[in-house]
Amino acid sequence: MTITIFSFVTSLLLFNIYIFLIAVIRPHNIFLFRFGIIPIILLIAACIFRLIFFVELPFTTVLGSKVVFPAIFKFFMTELFINPILIHVHDLFIAVWALGSIYHIQKYIRQVIFLNKLADSVRETQDMRIISCMNELLVESGKNTKVKIVQSHEISIPMITGFLKPVIYLPYTDFSDGDLRNILMHEWTHFLHKDAWAKLFVNLISAVFWWNPFVHTLKNELSQALELRCDLSIISRMDNENRLTYLESIIKIIKDANNNKLHKSHSSMGSTALVTINRDENILQRFNLVLNYNTCKNRNMLSSAIICIFILLSVFASYGFVVQPVHHPTIERGYEESFTISPQNSYLVLNEDGTYSLYIDNKYISLIKYIDVEPFSLLPIK
Repeated sequence: MTITIFSFVTSLLLFNIYIFLIAVIRPHNIFLFRFGIIPIILLIAACIFRLIFFVELPFTTVLGSKVVFPAIFKFFMTELFINPILIHVHDLFIAVWALGSIYHIQKYIRQVIFLNKLADSVRETQDMRIISCMNELLVESGKNTKVKIVQSHEISIPMITGFLKPVIYLPYTDFSDGDLRNILMHEWTHFLHKDAWAKLFVNLISAVFWWNPFVHTLKNELSQALELRCDLSIISRMDNENRLTYLESIIKIIKDANNNKLHKSHSSMGSTALVTINRDENILQRFNLVLNYNTCKNRNMLSSAIICIFILLSVFASYGFVVQPVHHPTIERGYEESFTISPQNSYLVLNEDGTYSLYIDNKYISLIKYIDVEPFSLLPIK
């Protein structure tokens, strides 16, 4: 099991392909009606797994790229002469990448600090109606977790934060008993599903790979998938009348948030808000699934299982290849002969200008500029 720059690039390419598939499939309600939300969640997990474990296994074979990868590789190896230091394009890219990652990470940290300060500065609600409703939900779920509930004018949309010690944030809104129960049940279900951990993980990936537009698509897709799973989990214990009441509670939150001049949701790293009001299509999808829950409930479980197995097999199969640029050394006149390059009979000599001389059986063969590709990357350097 080895790790190379090309195994990383291949993983990043497959990661983007998985996200593309998720973005194409998830908006179609017909897929969710037939197979449920689990295949979408599994696809998200698969793309993250493929990004993190960018290894080459013993059975991995090399797929040579003769046009695209060599052109990209050549571009990143382009020399930028900035006196007195010689910098390549890939050096500049890595520097910008690192600075951007630092910026986005500190941005998330500042958001978390804000919510922590808000929770500490605002006294826990003393509204007995809210406290009693939360206690009922804790009893129903069989948990004795301490849940802190905070009301603030800085919040326009209910949300929950915390990985071990949950804090629920509520706006100052006159909720009915039914609305209050639906809101608290929704946020508490997010905590039971460990959704904060999933969002934290994806936000960290987003901070590191901020330059990749597919990563931001992944954040949106994960957020919607978690909301759909939360909705389906809640309404599975409701009758049709209570499901309609549940949707009415969401509508009330959207109206109040739109009327709130502050309009701050502070959906930061590790927090899950009840709605995302700037994505109407996502809200409509949630409503469609709730209204057509009986159709979802009667989906073919065997078909869903087959889809999940296919996803897992696709991840395993993706380790069967790695894409590398095909590079052929320029053979100098007088050395036009066929030969086999291996660590046993060949080696490289580093020249003063940064290039390498290739020797086979102690005989000079050619000049090599780039040694990051096989078989040159396997040769000893003298």
